[in-house]
Amino acid sequence: MTLLRARQVVKHFPKHGGFLGREIARVHAVNGVDLEVAKGESFGLVGESGCGKSTLGKVLVRLLEPTSGRIEFDGKDISTLNYAALRPFKRRMQIVFQDPYASLNPRMTVEGMLGEALRFHQIVPPAQVSARIDDLLERCGLRKDIRRKYPHEFSGGQRQRLGIARALSVEPEVVLADEPVSALDVSVQAQVLNLMSDLKESLGLTFLFISHDLKVVQHFCDRVAVMYLGFIVEEVLAEHLDRDVRHPYSKALLAAIPIDDPRDRGAADVLEGDVPSPLDIPRGCAFAGRCPLANERCTQERPELLQLGNGAGHRVAGHAVEEGRD
Repeated sequence: MTLLRARQVVKHFPKHGGFLGREIARVHAVNGVDLEVAKGESFGLVGESGCGKSTLGKVLVRLLEPTSGRIEFDGKDISTLNYAALRPFKRRMQIVFQDPYASLNPRMTVEGMLGEALRFHQIVPPAQVSARIDDLLERCGLRKDIRRKYPHEFSGGQRQRLGIARALSVEPEVVLADEPVSALDVSVQAQVLNLMSDLKESLGLTFLFISHDLKVVQHFCDRVAVMYLGFIVEEVLAEHLDRDVRHPYSKALLAAIPIDDPRDRGAADVLEGDVPSPLDIPRGCAFAGRCPLANERCTQERPELLQLGNGAGHRVAGHAVEEGRD
C-alpha cells in the first residue's frame, strides 16, 4: 500500500535583485519528481550536497510549499491544503533534523518539550502525560531522571535520541529523517540507526531517510532514489545498490565510498566538470556535461525515469542506459 506519493513535484526559490527587489531568476531545487513510498518501508534519498534531497523531503511533508505538482498522503491530496486542513496530516508526518542541538529549544527542559507536543495534539489525557513521557524516554534509550535537564546538558547522540522521542510523541506514521546521523561519531551513528530500525519494526513506522552516505542508506533503507540537480536519476532496491546500479552518476557515488583496504580499489569512476548551476538547468539531461557516455541526444532531450526490464522496482533516467551504452 502506497502511503506517500509525489507526482511531478517542483520546488523553485525566487531570487530577487535590483532597486525594486524584483524576481530576476529562480533556483530550480526540485524538478518534476515522481516517487512512491509504501507503508512500513524505509525509502532513501541520496546525492551530493545541494542536489535537492532535503528540499524534496521538506516539500513532501509540507514543511515547504511546492511550486507545482501533486503530493498525496494516504490517498488524500495535501498539495494545496491550508494550515487548518493540513494540521491532522502534520501530526502524522514528523521530522528528525540533522543538527539535534539546533532543532531543540534550548530554553525548554526534556519534560517541557515532550509534554508540549502531547498536550497540543491531545495524544493522551492530561493525567497520563507524565507516564507517556517516561515511556518515550525508555523507548529511545534514555533514563527517566533526565526530564528536568536542558539540551545543552546532553551529548550529540543523546540529543538526537531526544529529537527522535519528540518526533514519536505525537504517534506519527511517517518520519522524515534528514541526515539524522551525519553530525554524530561513527560509533554513535550505529546506535542511533539501530534505535530507528527497532522503532520502525515495533511501531510500524515509514521512514523517508535522507543522506549523502550510501553505506548508511544501504544498511537502513529498503529502496533508494539517487538525486542529481533536483532530478531523480535512479531508483533501486537498497540490497542491489552496490552491484546493480546503472546510471553513471550512481556508479560514481559508489566509487567514492572509502574502503577498508586501498589495495582492493579498482579503477575509479572520476567525474569531470562541475555541477551546473540550479539557476540555469541544462536543456537536456542535467548530467550530460559530466557524463562519459553522453552524446548529442543527451544534450538536447531530457530523459524520463523508466522501468528497467530486470523488474524489482529498478528505474533509471538516462539515454545511455536506455540505448544499452552503459
